[in-house]
Amino acid sequence: MNAPQSIVEAQTDALLRRVAREQETRCRQARESAAEQARTIVDRAWDEARARLRQAVMEERRSIEQTLADRRAAHETTARRRSQSSLRAVIDEAWRSLPAALGSAWLSADARARWCRAACSAAMAALDPARGCTLEIDTDASGEVEALALESLGTWAGARVERVRGLGPGLRIRCGRACVDATVPGLLASRERIESELLAEMERLGEPTPEAPA
Repeated sequence: MNAPQSIVEAQTDALLRRVAREQETRCRQARESAAEQARTIVDRAWDEARARLRQAVMEERRSIEQTLADRRAAHETTARRRSQSSLRAVIDEAWRSLPAALGSAWLSADARARWCRAACSAAMAALDPARGCTLEIDTDASGEVEALALESLGTWAGARVERVRGLGPGLRIRCGRACVDATVPGLLASRERIESELLAEMERLGEPTPEAPA
């Protein structure tokens, strides 16, 4: 083998080794790059999976909280309606018993006197005696009622007394077309107001009154 051929072979071998090294370096770089990209993809996938999981957990929690809130609201509504129904029944029963209770009160001399004085006081505050005053009482009312009412209307001299059949407990005082009706039907004419007063009295006595009935 001559020298030139040996030099060529040596250069060829060196070139091949260089090419092999470059190939190996590029392959390693390619593998490292691929591995890095794979790690990045996996990390991103985990991040996205965790984010989706957190989102799913939050949505499930919100759904559970909303369900619980809806159930609480439904329970409260049911309880409120039940309470209103019970309260309505109490008020209705009280309303049905009021006429008899007022009738019983009229039989008491002290209560009857307070009743008459209160009616006359209301009339003197609201009516005009210049139009003429008529005191109406039941035909069966005692003379005591008439005397007490006239005494309470003392500054309204000349009040005319009229006995009315079936008027029942109480009295009416008329001046012209205006009237203070302190009979049982007259006192119970405003059911809404009386029910409000019943509720207020129940609260004063410590009875539970969740809500005024509809």
